[in-house]
Amino acid sequence: MKYLFVLIMAFSINCWSIPKPMESVENYNIVLVHGAYQADKGEPVRNSTLNEAYYTESFLGDANLGQYNSTNRITRWLAQRVFEEENYEKNVDKVRNSYVYHWRSFSNPANTSHNNAYEMADRTWNMAEKGVSEFGKRRALFEEAQEVKSSFYSVSKDDTLHGQEALDSIRQDPDLFRKLASRYVLVSHSMGGVASREYVQGDFYNGDVDKIITLDSPHEGTGALNMQIKNEARGDLIYDQMASTLATGVTTMGLTAVPLLLSSTATNLARRWPQGYSRLFCLLARWFRQMRCFRKLSRRPETIRRRSS
Repeated sequence: MKYLFVLIMAFSINCWSIPKPMESVENYNIVLVHGAYQADKGEPVRNSTLNEAYYTESFLGDANLGQYNSTNRITRWLAQRVFEEENYEKNVDKVRNSYVYHWRSFSNPANTSHNNAYEMADRTWNMAEKGVSEFGKRRALFEEAQEVKSSFYSVSKDDTLHGQEALDSIRQDPDLFRKLASRYVLVSHSMGGVASREYVQGDFYNGDVDKIITLDSPHEGTGALNMQIKNEARGDLIYDQMASTLATGVTTMGLTAVPLLLSSTATNLARRWPQGYSRLFCLLARWFRQMRCFRKLSRRPETIRRRSS
């Protein structure tokens, strides 16, 4: 009897520990979450005229993991190679008929992972205040993933509804809502992976994520940002000192160098370089080129005099 009890316990623990298989993919929204980009790659300017995702003809923003028609990006690879979906001509038709949702950037891709997690999954994101929403009719990514695939026939209107109106109507009918894909699988790159983890570990998690796949995400932090900040500060100091010295002219091999002429365009371009040392090398290279040209010019009169003599 003792051994039988142990055997039953071992069998129960083994069955409990084995992961349960996922349901049909039709019950899931596969949401792609991009990594960090510059702020201007999203929608940094508040735009209250933005239309909802269903009626938008193109991807919103420039931060993405590839379009639905990209030949070498993960969005198309998942849709066509993994899920073997039909290849529609227009991207808007693809997003409406795909298991994969990737139809806009974060409003600020350079934002914190916590804020992006809120924008990704909190259904209250961009709720209208005093009748005006900062980003028009756009919603959180999770909302839009359901919205673009929602359709509902309204008897009262004798018409088929789509988008947000259809989704809101479906939610009022429990039987229809159970048929709508309401679970999520996240495929996240870099900062997107951290934002996904922030969501499932946050106090606003709705328990609606079954799988998270992160690609190259710094879950334990990264020193790269600190290094860049330090290099920026160091580079600004070195750049300003060298520009001041070289612009006033120096004496080299008995020749007075032509003052370094840094136009406002070149200066602004150099200051946008992300690495301080790159700015310095650019500055020095420009100075050496002008020095070489000056030395060639300074030798011409001597050559002419020799020929004339």
